[in-house]
Amino acid sequence: MAKRALKNNVKIGAHVSVSGGFLMALERAKEMGANCIQIFGASPVRWQALLPSLKEAKEFKSLAQKLEIRPIFLHAPYLINLASANERLAKISTQLLKRHLEIANFLGTQGVIFHIGSKGQRPQAEAEELVAKNIKEIFSLVKEGFLLIENSAGAGNLVGDTLEEIGRVIEKVANPRLGFCYDTAHGFEAGVLVDFSNDSLDSFVEKVEKLIGLERWLAIHANDSATAAFSNKDRHENIGQGYLGKEAFYKMLHHPEFRKRPFILEVPGFDDQGPDKENIDILKSLAY
Repeated sequence: MAKRALKNNVKIGAHVSVSGGFLMALERAKEMGANCIQIFGASPVRWQALLPSLKEAKEFKSLAQKLEIRPIFLHAPYLINLASANERLAKISTQLLKRHLEIANFLGTQGVIFHIGSKGQRPQAEAEELVAKNIKEIFSLVKEGFLLIENSAGAGNLVGDTLEEIGRVIEKVANPRLGFCYDTAHGFEAGVLVDFSNDSLDSFVEKVEKLIGLERWLAIHANDSATAAFSNKDRHENIGQGYLGKEAFYKMLHHPEFRKRPFILEVPGFDDQGPDKENIDILKSLAY
């Protein structure tokens, strides 16, 4: 692969609270030193979601532009399960993800990152067909905006813990608006990427290119892991405090393909209050 040159400025940000309103999330991002963010468009544990007011949406887009915070992603509610064997759950999950894509478009963000969900006892191939059908339905009803599948840590019967599974869903949907977000902790815990040598990173990128398409890889969730490789446990840790360690993030931040994508923190924070300036500063120190 081509030599590693630091030509572009890396995007480093975090999942930020919208407590007090969407504008407060941008102010918090500024205080942290983030230049990209992820937010919830509504409660992550409720089935109802309202569009923001026109005034709030306009002010949000204006302030984001003024503060030069971009890209901005929404994270879908944790309740969503597009693969569920329960027909009603799959249906209301599809409706809820559709609503969050509408919110993302309303706020002028780059799209919605979501977990596919659990197939239960449903056969894998059948689950992937159902997921693709549900995503197609959303795209047929909402004519703009991106949905990004996030890889899972491999627990239980979750769909999407491998690049192969995600790639098959993307192939079935066959829509350029379906993208991919790679979570570093989930990938480590699922055994997707556990060695951060240059050769291993190159191999991972080549696999993404083959199975998913590099043009669809739009974001990175930058999380250290509180559990060992192949643990299949979804446990995030602060940068440098987990099993990946600072060297892994240094390698990723200096790889030309990883570096092109925004690094968005979803870590517990050093005060256990969520992503913080200290974690952002660590990533920045590793990036330059």
